[in-house]
Amino acid sequence: MDRIIQSYLDDFLKSQQIIEKDISKQFEFFSIYCVIAQQYAEIFDLNDICTGAGGDCGIDGIAILANGTMISSKEEIDDLLEINKALIDITFIFIQAKTSVSFSASEIGTFGAGVLDFFEEDPQFVRNEFIQDKSEIVEYILDKAVYIKGKPKCLLYYVTTGKWVDDQNCKARIAMSESDLQEIGIFNEVVFVPVDADTLQKMYRNTIDVVEKEITFSEKILLPDISSVTQAYLGYVDVVEYLKLIIGDNSEIRKSVFYDNVRDFQGENAVNTEIMETIKKESNKFILYNNGVTIICKKLTTVRDKFTLTDYQIVNGCQTSHVIFYNRNAISDKLQIPVKIIETTDENTVNSIIKATNRQTEVSDEQLAALNEFHRNLEAFYNTFEGQQRLYYERRSKQYNSAADIEKVRIVSINTQIKAAASMFFDKPHLASRYYGRLFKSVDGIFNKTHKLLPYYTAAYLLYKLEFLFRNKTVPMEYRKYRFFILMLVKYDIAEVKIPMMNANKMEDLCNKILQVANNNSLLVNEILKVIDALDKHLSGKNDAEMTKSATLVEQLKGEYGYH
Repeated sequence: MDRIIQSYLDDFLKSQQIIEKDISKQFEFFSIYCVIAQQYAEIFDLNDICTGAGGDCGIDGIAILANGTMISSKEEIDDLLEINKALIDITFIFIQAKTSVSFSASEIGTFGAGVLDFFEEDPQFVRNEFIQDKSEIVEYILDKAVYIKGKPKCLLYYVTTGKWVDDQNCKARIAMSESDLQEIGIFNEVVFVPVDADTLQKMYRNTIDVVEKEITFSEKILLPDISSVTQAYLGYVDVVEYLKLIIGDNSEIRKSVFYDNVRDFQGENAVNTEIMETIKKESNKFILYNNGVTIICKKLTTVRDKFTLTDYQIVNGCQTSHVIFYNRNAISDKLQIPVKIIETTDENTVNSIIKATNRQTEVSDEQLAALNEFHRNLEAFYNTFEGQQRLYYERRSKQYNSAADIEKVRIVSINTQIKAAASMFFDKPHLASRYYGRLFKSVDGIFNKTHKLLPYYTAAYLLYKLEFLFRNKTVPMEYRKYRFFILMLVKYDIAEVKIPMMNANKMEDLCNKILQVANNNSLLVNEILKVIDALDKHLSGKNDAEMTKSATLVEQLKGEYGYH
């Protein structure tokens, strides 16, 4: 392993708090993280992707993406269909990582055969629980074919520490794997990517660097001085220049730059269909019909017509951008897009711009939840903790990406916060497998401005500590699927009295008791094992994934502590 890869690997292990001693397993985790981060901009847990040893079909990692979301359950598919009425951008990602310094044609073939068998109706390879669960999710998606807009994409990544030299035998094996997978008729595209040391280095750098792009912006005017804005421009850019901002190095749409846009891409709805018809048939009139896009960047460097945007977000224009991307091969180069580019680091100004530009069309208050005062206060509250208790509440994707001194496992996304708090303090652990937007709707009163902030931090902190214990095998991994139930049980076990309301001072007293246990590893392990014993009484089988979705199990467990 070359010194640069080793340095990156050491940095990664520290940032993820992984104390695995096996070098091959370390490299698997590292490779999987680097690959998935190129396709998925938000925080993810490696335990949801790594296949585990034995019965893994020669596959080290599997990720399923749909509608810009990483899918871990069938329920998330149902929720996405309810919200978006369609499944779009479905991508299946498979990863195999080897520490060897060369590419092996036979091992490439074994990897390809394992992926092919994964999609077979009558598989031949032995499957562990993880592989079986992922296979059932894939089958569930494919059974929804009537709702799928465009066939799925299948990506295979074979990673080594060596150098890719276009070996003829390896290329032949790759071509055979791609051909075999195409022949089953499921995919729109199959791509097998050999990843060598140089590519892996670049991938990891992409996970820690901020986005920076240069475009030509000749048709613009400088806006007058505006309070809290360093500089702002209004004008239009050619579509070729705009595509530079929204397409990543992997030739896919750069999802992370749309995080501040409060609406996900809505697919082929009436408005987006009109946009598509305009750019295909009346591209010269697009600039007249479209309200354009608003881009906010933390740093803007200008040299005549060359504009370099650093750490930017497209806060209005998500729908327009996606339609342009998906139809880019059918668009005239003469298409021009109205653009506002604003340089500011002032959070209040950013939030005001986002609200104003998105209020021009119907956007629900729920979709603007990430911008409200509660979340800003919660972020500030997280910042009051120091040392080992320090967590970072991430309201915006990759908000802490460039902070090299922050362990990535200490970053709490809104998605994670909702699941942790809903499970621990709203007794909804059985809903944690839902798409987080649906979970948010299902939990009455969550993120209420009258609530104490400490319970939200406590839930996230206990989950962080629990994941550490699972990751490093201090607590049996087989119970990880019940981690949200464990959060709820710890609350009841430590409380020993009636659970206070979320706005009560006594709730803070309870949280402090929980944190006192969480901050002592010996006490915490004993507490976790204690509540696992209570959990075991009501499990028909630890491997039964359906039990994690059982409201009945929730009530039975509450009954253990005198709550009904």
